[in-house]
Amino acid sequence: MPAPSRLASLTRVVIISAVVVTGMYLGAAIVSPVLAGFILAIVVTPTVHRLEERGLPGLAAVLAMVGAIACVALLLVALLSLSLIELDSALPAYQDLLQAQLETLQARLADIGIMASLQLPDAASGPLLIPSLGEILAGLSILVVDFLVILIVAVFMLLEVASIRGKLQKSLGADVEAELGRAANNLVEYAVLRTKSGIATGIVIATLLLLLGIDAPVLWAVLIVVLGYIPYFGLPIAAAPPIGLAWLQHGLPGALAVAVGIFVVDLLARRVLLPYPAERALRISPLAIVLSVLAWTLVLGVPGLFLGAPLALLIKAVLSSSEETRWLAILMEPSDTDTES
Repeated sequence: MPAPSRLASLTRVVIISAVVVTGMYLGAAIVSPVLAGFILAIVVTPTVHRLEERGLPGLAAVLAMVGAIACVALLLVALLSLSLIELDSALPAYQDLLQAQLETLQARLADIGIMASLQLPDAASGPLLIPSLGEILAGLSILVVDFLVILIVAVFMLLEVASIRGKLQKSLGADVEAELGRAANNLVEYAVLRTKSGIATGIVIATLLLLLGIDAPVLWAVLIVVLGYIPYFGLPIAAAPPIGLAWLQHGLPGALAVAVGIFVVDLLARRVLLPYPAERALRISPLAIVLSVLAWTLVLGVPGLFLGAPLALLIKAVLSSSEETRWLAILMEPSDTDTES
């Protein structure tokens, strides 16, 4: 394509993207759960089809799948609630441990000639490590509403999967429908690989934390599994709390032991359980994934961390379906070294 045509197509893409992104930013409160519902429906569609092949009617298969998702969500909420109660009861002890570690750090800095006064803030007498009960209940109420929206959107989309594909082919053309189908397959493959690796990693890390005497090991394992769906950023974010808690309980050696243990377990899970890194299933360059996650987090908030990679797949599929914008999709593809790694 000539350079002027590419510049014109890029200009159109930028203008359209700016309008769409602005609308999504302003309506993030409702856009995020709706997008999450669409993505959830895409991921579980193959499982619903397998249930239908085994004799379940379409509606029964959809309700069974959604019911299973709801049960898993309720189980996670129960585990997290029990762990938060455990942490809340141990909060005074954590404050004492934190003060002791700060005094130790202050003494070590003084030994090397650095004079510093490290003290807990005045708010140490109140909740320090977890939010107040009112904040937790307010957050849970919002989460419940969002989860209901996600399930409702997922149910209706699953019930109309066949008709949606037909409508896309008629309205957008076979090329666009085919590209979106490939993107959906890539997303399902990524979710399957990430789930296998996450569950295995979570179980082993929970056992490791339990053996090391770290409080609330189930909570940290669940966070590692859930946040693992955030490409590249998930594990570091999830690993920070247990490493910090290990530092409080056992000092620097304990923090190093937990950090090394999490890194080794994740590495073994990726190399032994998976045929290749889960991110490679997205067929998008690491740079494009990272930029997408950062950009959609800025637009949608925390949900953008999870929606960034799926939305990058969708954008790439749309760009690939047109001759004018295919060169932009090519820029998002992984290099040969990324594919071989």
